[in-house]
Amino acid sequence: MKEKSSSNLRSEGLRFDSMDAAILRELCADARIPRAELSRRVGLSAPSVADRVRRLEDIGIIKGYGARIDPARLGYGLTVLIRVRPLPGEMSNMIRAIRETPQITACDRVSGEDCFVARAHVRDVAEMEAVIDRIVPFGATNSSIVQSSPVEERLIEL
Repeated sequence: MKEKSSSNLRSEGLRFDSMDAAILRELCADARIPRAELSRRVGLSAPSVADRVRRLEDIGIIKGYGARIDPARLGYGLTVLIRVRPLPGEMSNMIRAIRETPQITACDRVSGEDCFVARAHVRDVAEMEAVIDRIVPFGATNSSIVQSSPVEERLIEL
């Protein structure tokens, strides 16, 4: 973790060291790794690793575990980035529309001209249009189709 982040943890009375970082790297590479194998890879006993993992979960560094899914293999051939700017007084309606649209899998509030950038997975252009049509009553949109992802989601520097 970067020094600033480590300082934030220390100011909260929490500790994070190189062994915690090693455990996180292994879990991010394979969340299903058996604890015995994880222990072997990081050079700690299984009980020590279990305690550290539990602590990392308890303090919120580990938020959960899950499978990485390829939307294209499920028939969602297009990934769309939708930049959104709400009309005056329509912020809550826009947020509700974004949250209630199942094709939208992530959304960030951002600085700049737009307020939000949403990521949606759709089967085709017609479905993309339907997703955008759910949002348009509440503001302006601008969308881009993702051609490729040269950097997949990855672990932050530890």
